[in-house]
Amino acid sequence: MAEKSIIIIGGGIAGLSAGCYGQMNGYRTSIFEMHKLAGGVCTGWKRKGYTIDGAMNWLVGTKPGTSFYRFWEELGAAQEWQVFNHDQYSLIEDESGKVFTIYSDIDRLERQMMELAPEDEAIIREFTKAVRDCGRFDMLVDKPQELYGLVDKIKLIKMLPYLRFVRKWGKITTADYAQRFKNPFLRKVVDIDPTGDFTDMPMLVRPMTLAWQNQKAAGYVIGGALALVDYIQRRYLDLGGELHCEARVEKILVESDKAVGIRLADGTEHRAGYVVSAADGRTTIFDMLDGKYIDDKIRGYYDNLQLFPPLIYVGLGVARKFDDVPPSVSGLTFPLEKPVTIAGKEQKILSVLIYNFDPTLAPEGKTVVIVQFNTNYEYWEKLYKELERYKAEKEQIADQVVAALDKRFPGLAAQVEMRDVATPVTWERYTGNWRGSYEGWLPTTKTFMIRMSKTLPGLDNFYMAGQWVNPGGGMPTAAMSGRHTIQIICKNDKRKFVTTTP
Repeated sequence: MAEKSIIIIGGGIAGLSAGCYGQMNGYRTSIFEMHKLAGGVCTGWKRKGYTIDGAMNWLVGTKPGTSFYRFWEELGAAQEWQVFNHDQYSLIEDESGKVFTIYSDIDRLERQMMELAPEDEAIIREFTKAVRDCGRFDMLVDKPQELYGLVDKIKLIKMLPYLRFVRKWGKITTADYAQRFKNPFLRKVVDIDPTGDFTDMPMLVRPMTLAWQNQKAAGYVIGGALALVDYIQRRYLDLGGELHCEARVEKILVESDKAVGIRLADGTEHRAGYVVSAADGRTTIFDMLDGKYIDDKIRGYYDNLQLFPPLIYVGLGVARKFDDVPPSVSGLTFPLEKPVTIAGKEQKILSVLIYNFDPTLAPEGKTVVIVQFNTNYEYWEKLYKELERYKAEKEQIADQVVAALDKRFPGLAAQVEMRDVATPVTWERYTGNWRGSYEGWLPTTKTFMIRMSKTLPGLDNFYMAGQWVNPGGGMPTAAMSGRHTIQIICKNDKRKFVTTTP
């Protein structure tokens, strides 16, 4: 192949993004994806006429004029999508059945919080002000920091108020901040981590998420993850890119410390001027490259940093419309009359996401319902070695979830037409993600500002893109990462980076 060619490992959002921008800039790109369809962890699956969405709660950048919207335009998604903006972020019930609604409208949320807990006026005002303040800032995402020049640094100076805001709210955990509220129910509402699985999650994520909802800048794309991937995949193919599915990469070919191509599991080799891995970071570094191009910093990431905990993902197809449940971003959370044990861990509450706002996922008059639990990877890794026990455990979990939902929604058990349970092993098998972690590195009060290099020490013509080099993960970050990677390649080749829209 000629020098102006790029092989991209992984056909998730980051890989598709890198492919699109590579094609826009005159490179000949080929994407090699291990699964039978593109999307990576931005995915969904069909069961008995229902579609279980595996990724889409909201998508940052659905509002024209916001920083990420331009990316979705360039990637061919914004022109086609239908966006649903939720009025409610979440619904939280107490033991008496009283519901507290976290509204997307911050003024409405503030009024409700004040009515519930006037004794917490000062801290409520501080919290809602943080949401409004956060909404005034627009992130600098147009280019990677590796390419910042004088003008960009001047822009950074203008962002100092935002950086101060980030430092303030990034130093305290959601759990610690919630304890500042006197009202016990409001503490539960503010704490993003009632299960204790994200003990060091910075409070910053709360005002940021609500600011996007308040601005209607992070809506839900009708059709979910599969629809988003389809838009971008079609854009990539229309630009002339090549997509090879069911093509697992085993090795990255290196000659004289320069990446020159890949070897697939079937033994075939493919060569290009550049290799970009948008695949699992650990597999890329330690398996595809045999751990030859690392330093203490990189090894420390994989030895010490926290990962997003993997999920048990229970999808149900229910012959019911749920018109009595207001649509919400993250669903309804309610306490269980009696705790249940799921994969060895006691659960006292249940959070259920009811997709009554997306009619494309279920037959008319019916609804997809999803319940998920954070879980332990080792538990499932061990269980998967005994397939009968593994399958029995999944069935038991489905039984428990249906029974718990039936108590909250009487008659539901008889209306369930489809049951599906995905585990961390499922995620690992279909996406290759290390330990089944769906978003890679978990932001904490110590690591949320961490920056990672897209290159490896001592290896030329090789780059990484995606959640393993852009901590925090998520679909917008993946799209940005693919774009940034091509910008760096263009800079190295002394080519002007250009973009187009369909």
